[in-house]
Amino acid sequence: MTTHLPPHPSVRRSRIWCVAAATLAALTLTACAPRGSDSEAAAGGATGEPVAGDTLTVAMPSPPTSLDPAKNDAAFVSYTLLAYEPLIYRASDGRLRPALATSWSYVGTGNKQLDIELRKDATFADGTPVDAKAVKASLEYVRSSQGSSAQLLSTVKSIDVRGQFSLSVKLSSPNPMLPDVLTQSYGAGQIISPAGLADPAALTAGSKSFGAGAYVLDPSKTVAGDHYTYTANQKYFDKSKQHYKKIEIRVIANSQAALNALTTGQVDAAVGDLTTAQQAKSTGLQIARIPTIWQGLNLIDRSGTVSKPLGDVRVRRAINFAIDRSAISKALLGDNGVPTTQVAVPGGDGYSKKAAEQYPYDPEKARQLLAEAGYADGFELKVLAIKLAGMDAVVQAMVPQLEKVGIKVELTVASDAQTYIAGASDGSFPAVAVGYGAQPVHILGQGLFLPDAPVFNGFHSKDEQLISLYEQAAAAPASKRSELDRAIIERLTDQAWFAPVTFAPVFYYARPDLGGVKVSPDAPVASPLDWYDTK
Repeated sequence: MTTHLPPHPSVRRSRIWCVAAATLAALTLTACAPRGSDSEAAAGGATGEPVAGDTLTVAMPSPPTSLDPAKNDAAFVSYTLLAYEPLIYRASDGRLRPALATSWSYVGTGNKQLDIELRKDATFADGTPVDAKAVKASLEYVRSSQGSSAQLLSTVKSIDVRGQFSLSVKLSSPNPMLPDVLTQSYGAGQIISPAGLADPAALTAGSKSFGAGAYVLDPSKTVAGDHYTYTANQKYFDKSKQHYKKIEIRVIANSQAALNALTTGQVDAAVGDLTTAQQAKSTGLQIARIPTIWQGLNLIDRSGTVSKPLGDVRVRRAINFAIDRSAISKALLGDNGVPTTQVAVPGGDGYSKKAAEQYPYDPEKARQLLAEAGYADGFELKVLAIKLAGMDAVVQAMVPQLEKVGIKVELTVASDAQTYIAGASDGSFPAVAVGYGAQPVHILGQGLFLPDAPVFNGFHSKDEQLISLYEQAAAAPASKRSELDRAIIERLTDQAWFAPVTFAPVFYYARPDLGGVKVSPDAPVASPLDWYDTK
């Protein structure tokens, strides 16, 4: 039996700054397995048979945070997944497929031991075999590193080699989604060779990569921060997956410039955004999109430490009733937004119809709740936002609606990520703008609502009922976990820890004849390894 679901951000305060900065970057680009949400591919997208290609050129808006899979943020996995084969591959339809691992299964009950069998014909690019000892060493390196991927394996208690190509990963606490952690979507699953582990400082743009992936980084044709060139790995075990002799990723920060490069044939595919979506559609390009990033307010002072009113659940519920989500979503995102009252995407893990109906737009109900809580004359609320992924625009659209029921918003817009992180973490703001990738509930707990979530639970709010449900769900078999996850979402919504407004999409543009450019509810992040030229 294999279990589907993805990973987690947080814990040590000493690491909050680097982890949180990477998390903020990831929010603009990635999200994890929001099952059942809407997706779109441009009509007439390429469906022809693959043919051997010479060069694939892809435009990305930012360079990687690192070329060390253990330290590179999940937002930029395209830079490492080309060279570092994962244990498990998440296909564009969302299903988990064999890669270096041929099979994997939880042993016993409680999701605390995952047994893995490896393929016997895989080698690293330097010719050394990919065996259980090498995989163990790579996973242990990730676990002990200071990178964001270290958090994904923080509950690993031991890794036991049971044979040349067999190993067991044992956990100190239940983790129902370890197979997803070991996919290409996260650095933890991208296996580094013993030679690479011998000198991790060499895992840079100035050196060849040390993986077993379909491609190898060519440092002679790479300029860090500008472009990264990968050539086909001659020792790769499955030549049918190597659709090109060479793949080049170009960093083009300006979305209009990236679109121009695509329309003039300088690149074959690009990550897009809302500012260019309509123009891209009018040019006849392929467009793959799926709403995955929920935006709104994070009401973090749930004990009323800084803002006494927020300590009353009636006030937090009033804020939710005061928001006209459909109007804001339509105004800011048009048909690309999906209004929401909960942090689970429609049809996704934990999604609740009950929660979806809990906060219809009702200013009168909001005023009534405020009066019951003792704030008939309203109150002032300090809110922190940041100009990132439209988070500030969503909050600014909420301001007049909140003021309509008597909540006077004092809005501060941070000039940079570090200022935002500080304000969200140090107790100086009771509410902050948020943009967060839709994720399975277990992941949401790690990064969003458990007491030790580093940025998004700045006051370390603790709800015993939530924690109990979370622990039950973590140890439960898949057949029972969905009901518990739904109960978690309903508890979060009922307690109004957040005031979600809309889900925003991530866009991928591609030339019309490029095949394999797909996203799905279970795989919202497209992989260049899936793309190919067509006949």
